[in-house]
Amino acid sequence: MKKSEITGTVVARLPAPLGLLGHWVGVAGLALCGLSLPATAADDPYSQETIAKKRYQGVTLNVLTLDTPVLGEPVVLHAKAFERLTGAKVNVTRVPFPEFYQETLLGLRQAKYDALTFGSMWIADVAQYLEPLPKAMLDSPQYRDVLPHYQRVASWGDVAYMVPIDGDRHYLQYRRDLLEDPRYRDEFKRKTGRELAVPKTWPELQEIDRFFHGRKMPDGQTVSGLAEVTVSDALLGNYFIKRAAPYAKHPGVKGGFYFDLKTMQPLVNSPGWVKALEDFVAAQDLYPKGGQSMSFFDAITAFGRGNVVFSDSWDDPFVEAMEPGNPLRNRVAAALSPGSRQVWNRRTGRWDRFPQINYVPYIVYGWTSGVAKTSRHKEAAFDFLGFYANRKNHQADLHVGRFGMNPFRRSDLDERLWIEQGWDPVVARSYVQTLQQQAQSRNRVLDLRIHRGQEYVQILSVGVYRALTGRDTPQAALDEVARRWQQLTERIGVATQREAYRHVVRFEDGE
Repeated sequence: MKKSEITGTVVARLPAPLGLLGHWVGVAGLALCGLSLPATAADDPYSQETIAKKRYQGVTLNVLTLDTPVLGEPVVLHAKAFERLTGAKVNVTRVPFPEFYQETLLGLRQAKYDALTFGSMWIADVAQYLEPLPKAMLDSPQYRDVLPHYQRVASWGDVAYMVPIDGDRHYLQYRRDLLEDPRYRDEFKRKTGRELAVPKTWPELQEIDRFFHGRKMPDGQTVSGLAEVTVSDALLGNYFIKRAAPYAKHPGVKGGFYFDLKTMQPLVNSPGWVKALEDFVAAQDLYPKGGQSMSFFDAITAFGRGNVVFSDSWDDPFVEAMEPGNPLRNRVAAALSPGSRQVWNRRTGRWDRFPQINYVPYIVYGWTSGVAKTSRHKEAAFDFLGFYANRKNHQADLHVGRFGMNPFRRSDLDERLWIEQGWDPVVARSYVQTLQQQAQSRNRVLDLRIHRGQEYVQILSVGVYRALTGRDTPQAALDEVARRWQQLTERIGVATQREAYRHVVRFEDGE
């Protein structure tokens, strides 16, 4: 295992109460994800009926969003409806993703926009320019329906600055038709002595990958094991963070996953991270043809078209597989991202082994929105963002894969909502239960929501890419990432980054 060689192994029990998913809050805690009664149109200040009573003739709102279709298309769609209902004029500026972060900051600093959509991980850089959510919005049925952890994502410290419009996370997506096929189950049992079941750890997943990889299906299609982003862009870093989490986020060790909060020394080259990168390297022969240069779009289509058994990603591949007319529809299912039975303990410098799986959900990225402090039309701007994400619009957007909108409300975690859209009850149950379990975790990983956090993730992506392509060993690659992270932290200011990172740690440690 090169420099990450296990220095010692101890058997540990997960601190009570700890069950299926990191620090579990118990069965009673699941009630916190219980479904709230939907507000009537009269109760909802952002419903179409209520917004239609507003009179915004003469008001012009300038809105920033991402280029279409993801995020940008629903913004344009709902902006046109808002204009028709209120008489306001909504000018929508759309920019491509490579320019999105810079235009968000520039637009806020130069007072170019009234309302903006942007990446939630940029909060450390943009919070100072945003208007806090008004009490009317915080008290609205719409906002109270937002799951607690997404309310925290929308906040910086104790102040809510962002209007929730999307909820993102990574989770395991799999071909249930293959894993449940009696022929493959019997063959797998003969070859391995184990049952063919949903994998609980990354080694288990990659063992099943190898069992299926290169196998010709009855329809003549050859299936591969897995689809992951492997090109050197920021999303590669996100995919790797999810892999590292169960090895490096110890349920009993608080105070930092990316950094040690006290010292702000990077932890990215510690044995848990290195073990995850070794796993990642070992998976390189399990992808479809061309998989060593797989973009996010490639990963979506590989699973959505049934070319691979597994994806572990945002909702996009799963939603594509479940779109009407897709032959794969209702032949897939969802589960928690794989965990680990061994977790690196940075306090003792040893690996701890657990009788239960250490699952660590990755609450990653997610689009959000906010109103600029400099806006002269704050009420109209908040009304527009509230209207954008009202119950009717939101539930319609959820079922359009190219929009990129995903569940973030209690009312989204209702199996009936998905069954009414044609989902098999088994699929709907697997999806909703996975999201409920993630919502209740108290050992989880968030985006690197510190100043210039996107630069840190890009540095990580470069290091991971060098290891995946054989240019560096996993340890050497992550040593270089840690060195560059340290340099960037010192340039920005250790105290400044520690204060920002403190918010991340509170969330990740379930405080």
